[in-house]
Formats: sequence, structure tokens, C-alpha cells
Amino acid sequence: KSQTCLQSTTIDSIDYQQQLNINYDNFKFDIIHNSKLSKARCGLLVTPHGNIETPNFVFCATKAAGKAITTKQLRDEGSQIILSNTYHLMLTPGSELIDKMGGLQKFTDWRGPMLTDSGGYQIFSMGYGSVSNDIKGKRNANATNTYKPSLISINENEAIFRSYVDGSIIKLSPEKAINIQRQLGADLIVVLDECTPFNVDKEYTAESMRRSHRWAYRCLKEFTNTHNGKQALYGIIQGGIYEDLRQESCDFVNNLPFFGMAI
Repeated sequence: KSQTCLQSTTIDSIDYQQQLNINYDNFKFDIIHNSKLSKARCGLLVTPHGNIETPNFVFCATKAAGKAITTKQLRDEGSQIILSNTYHLMLTPGSELIDKMGGLQKFTDWRGPMLTDSGGYQIFSMGYGSVSNDIKGKRNANATNTYKPSLISINENEAIFRSYVDGSIIKLSPEKAINIQRQLGADLIVVLDECTPFNVDKEYTAESMRRSHRWAYRCLKEFTNTHNGKQALYGIIQGGIYEDLRQESCDFVNNLPFFGMAI
């Protein structure tokens, strides 16, 4: 349904008073069943390219292709949604080319519900590689860590990377992340954020989270200005391992007209 928000609270020196009216008429989420024993539930998420039963597993087609499997094989096995990655696709082959070829639906021959992330995880994995590998269970404790981060810096306006393809400088802002995802054409898209590693202190986690909130609002404004009714935008909950920060982040996202939230 159409979601309207008029947020009067001032957060981080930004006054969120602009009325944002976003039409999500082509999307719907219904609760099909609630557990009598817990908060578990089953639902149905409706998108322009098909329905997704929830809970569900989103299969990764990071560079617009599954690894060692075709989209037809994924469909034959009953998969309902796949994910592709904004950061990797902006480097190669480029969102402009994918858009010219009909978007990810035609580019992948998936023809079903799709999600793209914003590149926010790459801010984490390419800036804190060893920590990312720890979380993924990929680090050899006996090996010397030779990881060289490709993240150059994060500032209020954008994240700055060095391309792993050709070494060129890449800038990714909230507005650019939304426009790239618009060209890629997935049904479900997300805001740009910084995913903080677990080993940073609370002060940095709070600073990062509130910058992610400001980025989220910029994403929402850009999404509103270019909305075509074919995509739905998710906010993201940050705050690291700190419960009070995560509650603050939940409150922030819930007070803006996102279709859903990613945790």
C-alpha cells in the first residue's frame, strides 16, 4: 500500500520533515499463519515478478550468475528469489550495460523475484577483510594475513574504493547506489549503509550507524524522486552488538516509509 511519512524529529542535525509518499501498490506482504507457541510465522511476499513464501532463502547470484548452476536449474528446484550485488556489477559489466540489455531479469534469464544489495557489505568486507573472513570461517589461523583492503575511506558523502578490476578509484554514494539498483531492475532493493565489524568500539559503531541513517534518508529521497512503482525499498538495521543502538536504529527505520527492513 502507499506509505506516507511526516517525521518531525530532528536526528543528527537533519530535520526529517519532508513528506515522502511512496506507492507500493505492486507489492504486498500477508501473514498466512502464526505459531501458537512462539512468534514464528509464515507469510507471502508479492512482487511484480512473482510471489515469495516466507521464511525463505535468497540464493546468491552475486555477479548476475549462480555458481555452477543455471537459473533454469534454480527454477526447477523450486527456488523463489535470487540476489545480485550492486558493487560487483557496477564494476563489471556495469549497470548501464545491464539496463541496456533489459535489466537483470533478461540478463540472467531468471524471470522471477530478485533482490539487489546496495554495496554496503563491501564497505565492510573490503575494509575489514580479515574480520570478514573470520565471520565467514575462511581465515587460516596459521597463515600470515596479507589482506590489502580496497576500501580507501568513508566520509559523509560516500564510500571510496579502489577497483579490484583495474585499480581505478570508485565512489559510491547513497544516490548512486539507488540509481544503479534502478538500472539493474530488481524487485527489492536496499539502502546504502556501513556494516560495522564486531570488533570496533561503541563510539565508532554509534557514529557509523547514524551516518548510515543519514545515508538511508538520502536513499529514500532519491528513491522517491525516481520511483516507478516496480521496486520496493528496504531500510537496514545497524548498531552492531549494542542493544540500545539497535533499538535506536529500529525506531529510525520504522518512522520512515520503507517497504520493509533488513536486519
